[in-house]
Amino acid sequence: MKRTKRPATWAWLRIACWVLLVVRTPLAWAQKQLPVVRATARSVDVRDGGIVRKGVWNLSPEIRPDIYYVLEPVRPRRITFYTDIDSLSFDVVPGQNYDFLIVLNKTDTCYTRIETAKPVVQTQASSDPLKRFSVDQVRQDFTLFCENLRQQHAGLYRYRSKKEMDRLLDSCHATLSHSMTSTEFSNTIRFVISAIGCGHTNCSLPAELMDWYGTSAKMFPLQLWFSGRKAFSLCTSRTGIPAKSEVTAIDGRPIDEIRQTLFRYLPSDGRIQSRKYWIMNRDGFPFLYRFIYGDKTAFRVTYKTPTGAIQTTSLSADSLKNTSCFQYNSGSEKLLQLTYTADNVALLTIKTFSNDRLKASRDDFETFLKTAFKELQAKNVSRLLIDLRGNGGGDDVNGSLLYSYLTTKPFAYFASLQSTTQTFLNKTDHPGLEMQNPSENNYKGAVYFLIDGLSFSTTADFCAIAKSNHRGTFIGEETGGGYAGNNSGEMFRITLPNTAIRISIPKIRYANAVKKVTPDDRGVIPDYPVNPTINELLQKRDVALEFAVDRARMRKRSK
Repeated sequence: MKRTKRPATWAWLRIACWVLLVVRTPLAWAQKQLPVVRATARSVDVRDGGIVRKGVWNLSPEIRPDIYYVLEPVRPRRITFYTDIDSLSFDVVPGQNYDFLIVLNKTDTCYTRIETAKPVVQTQASSDPLKRFSVDQVRQDFTLFCENLRQQHAGLYRYRSKKEMDRLLDSCHATLSHSMTSTEFSNTIRFVISAIGCGHTNCSLPAELMDWYGTSAKMFPLQLWFSGRKAFSLCTSRTGIPAKSEVTAIDGRPIDEIRQTLFRYLPSDGRIQSRKYWIMNRDGFPFLYRFIYGDKTAFRVTYKTPTGAIQTTSLSADSLKNTSCFQYNSGSEKLLQLTYTADNVALLTIKTFSNDRLKASRDDFETFLKTAFKELQAKNVSRLLIDLRGNGGGDDVNGSLLYSYLTTKPFAYFASLQSTTQTFLNKTDHPGLEMQNPSENNYKGAVYFLIDGLSFSTTADFCAIAKSNHRGTFIGEETGGGYAGNNSGEMFRITLPNTAIRISIPKIRYANAVKKVTPDDRGVIPDYPVNPTINELLQKRDVALEFAVDRARMRKRSK
């Protein structure tokens, strides 16, 4: 018979090493008593923390191990694999891996591992609007966003049930199925925040990118003023569209359809819309229109001229600096002021409750109020207008202090404060939880409150107490902050690691000590709604103040 040559020693070593490499993984897994889950179909669902990923996992017996990477690896979470006939759960902690077997059709063994990768290194923020992020990157950022909402946001379920919010978050996660720019991804975040119904919850693009949008990006070239279901051109500019023209459509979309769409991406307390109008009118529209409808080089605009003619024109996109042409009337530059009309109607203007802002302008709120109300008493004033328009809030105690000058009886201000972990009910937790006493020189005459969509946070709290106690007449617009309370106080801030989007989440849920009203998701509703027409706006008339002064004078004549 023919003899074969025996391999050299080094050849045997190569063969042995190759055999070890082939069998190493199964042998290592065989040494463990691993959990087993059964399956008859290759498609597997995975619940990763609060996110259900339908059909995300396909069984591949040839891959050993087949690794599932946790969406958000820096926090403990429960991971559950759902096959068509079985399921298996693991309580996963960062830095650990979890091995198990999935037996497919009783014959094929799938060696599976849940792996927690190292925490993501923070991405360097970019000003490039076209930079794209992978599906895994945006999903990881979204999962981190959701986890922090659930852990930190005290009012996450204020207007929606947990079941509704979970369904919303799951559906939004499902849309993250392709690579995205940070702007595109931020639209998903904005949609969620708007749905929460919390005006203090915010997201913002990286500062570098926002600077690019503000200085270099081409946007819708016409400054618009939205009022009700209409929008008007504020000035005759290089576009050739006359001031006061009503814009009825952009690129074939009715203007009110556009407004309603954009409102779904703006934050507010509950269902309040007045603040959303202000955001749109104060340069928010061109940014948000580009974010939602995308980059455009030209726009087809249909409009009705002041004389009633219907026209359509094409406008080229332009930078923001070339489109801003109208400055809104902001009134006095002073943050705190007391003035009088010729017939002794007093006007108390309070533009902020923030002690930081007041300190910067060398004002002291407590001293100002003490002096002002002493003066009102000395002048025997019987009609007082308090202008709170544009007042975005500030320190809680300043709201209760102001009301203490408008009442003769002790009053409750906050009913409760609550975080995700505890409820605060007494004065040791917050001074606003104790009964408040009236201040010396308190005012007993008629009061007229001027409010608008920028009357927010502490300002809305104060207005709610005054409204609930029937202390005066409210004139103007619905407050931008909720009547029943808001979510604010201490803020939790995080920058998402991949897209560098910045998130702000309020940690305290405030409940105002007010009488219940229906619906409970609105602001303080004015007794007399007053909004300017486009002509009055361009003339810079303060029609709400004019109306309030007239009401005060009518009261004087009726006595």
